[in-house]
Amino acid sequence: MIENFLIRISYFTDEGRKVYSKLEQALGNATFEVKDDNTSLKEFARDSFEGHIPLIFIGAVGIAVRTIAPFIDNKLSDIPVIVIDERGINVIPILSGHYGMGNDLARDFAKVLNANPVITTATDVEGVYAIDSFAARNGFRILDKSKIKNVSMKLLEGQIVYYKNEIDDLKFQDKEPKNINQASGEKIDFIFTNDKKKDDGTLILTPKTLVIGMGCKRGKSFEELLDFILEDYTLEELKDNLYGICSIDKKANEIGLLKLAAYLHCKFITFMAEELEAVSGDFSESEFVKENVGVGNVSERAAVCAGAKLIVKKQARDGMTKAYGTRDLRSIKWQE
Repeated sequence: MIENFLIRISYFTDEGRKVYSKLEQALGNATFEVKDDNTSLKEFARDSFEGHIPLIFIGAVGIAVRTIAPFIDNKLSDIPVIVIDERGINVIPILSGHYGMGNDLARDFAKVLNANPVITTATDVEGVYAIDSFAARNGFRILDKSKIKNVSMKLLEGQIVYYKNEIDDLKFQDKEPKNINQASGEKIDFIFTNDKKKDDGTLILTPKTLVIGMGCKRGKSFEELLDFILEDYTLEELKDNLYGICSIDKKANEIGLLKLAAYLHCKFITFMAEELEAVSGDFSESEFVKENVGVGNVSERAAVCAGAKLIVKKQARDGMTKAYGTRDLRSIKWQE
């Protein structure tokens, strides 16, 4: 299983291009879109924010800040923006470090470049658990961003934070981080719940449970793929509840699928044919598909391989296939 990313990148000098080349060669799960000479920097940034695609500047922080300023909106919907100097010495996440996972991306880039990740968020500096990073990593939606700071501040002050789990199927596979305890009568600081309208003054985390298995012919556009799943769900439903789009590893750099996952704020996960073939179940098999990709069904098997229970079997149209499932919440981990 590999989680794949689409990343947009802009550099200004030959030295910056060398930094980009190092990233491109080393990050096998990343597909890069580079700004061309015919596109203005502001237009490139605007399109990145509209498509919810992580944005990298290789250059000065000031250029990045002035460029993105008109597009910044909400810490739960803004894209991660990272600045790398043209020598690849420092890697600086300047936006959406936690919920957009910009800090994690910055650390990954820094490892590749043997660079210094300049992380400035207080929880990271102090070595304190970040609940919004947990939410992003595990596919939980945060209903009110203003409540994040209440949890973070208590942890930064060394206080115990108490949580309540209202989801029967949600099971953790490891122990709670330091100073996070399940409540047994204490005042609750955050709640895991399926109630998307709950508002009792605490931080609410609701799990995204929808999983889509998808296959497509090479070159299918983002617009075609989006229209295909909008036949079944509204855009709001998808952004609120879609955990991941899953496919075979041969589609790991399929631009349409990468853009679709980015736009819908979900993960894009791929599996090798051997992994898909090993999944047990009653699937709609195709000899033609098996001859071409090594497994007789991609969409259904990919959804199940991601830990989902099928709720709608394979549907096909115009060289695209889709299958829907709901993911199992019995293997959530507090730590990576």
